Amino acid sequence: MNHTASVQRSGQSSTEADSHRRLSLLLVDDHLVVREGVRRLLAQHDDIVVVGEASSGTEALELVDRRRPDVVLMDIQMPGMDGIQATKRMVEAAPDLRIVMFTAHAEQELLMEALDSGADGFVLKDSESTILVQALHQVAGGEAFVDPRLAPDLLRQFTSPRNTTNVLSARELEILQMLADGASNREVAEALVVSVETVKTHVKHILAKLEAEHRTQAVAIGIRQSLIH
Repeated sequence: MNHTASVQRSGQSSTEADSHRRLSLLLVDDHLVVREGVRRLLAQHDDIVVVGEASSGTEALELVDRRRPDVVLMDIQMPGMDGIQATKRMVEAAPDLRIVMFTAHAEQELLMEALDSGADGFVLKDSESTILVQALHQVAGGEAFVDPRLAPDLLRQFTSPRNTTNVLSARELEILQMLADGASNREVAEALVVSVETVKTHVKHILAKLEAEHRTQAVAIGIRQSLIH
């Protein structure tokens, strides 16, 4: 999903236009000082533009619908509707929206809740700025990103064996690989020349067979089991 407002000039090639497109970001954190710091940091990067800020999950949901960002940088712990609840709601409403969880906490239980909510990336608030920028670009490009200091904790959650009795079909493996490559349901449908509803049905079967809550978790399981790369 790409909602950046890049205008192609007359005579400019699509490749040239794409190179000038900027990643649009919604910044969500209940602490003003954190938002101001991140905004100043990202202002140094011409390829990222903050299109909105929210101090709560409820406000974030409203802004996502109005601003249509490419990526949401989401604080986990906020009063009222927290980042995990807001992420679940956003993913249900816009499955192609990319969300990076931005947290000061590294508890395994909290990270797994965030993963189960449908988050695509995780960054610690005290990480170097290069880590945050890398995470935003990588997630916007359809890949997952985990802060290097969080990776061991998350990977340990996927070391237990899962039921592999229900093997994925060749078509399901093909679709799972396309999801791992960052394709949306519509892009998968166009590539396979099928309807979006057919793709959704396949994805539903993939989740059931892999005992996954959502596509990000299914991709992680598929990679761990060497079903895809």
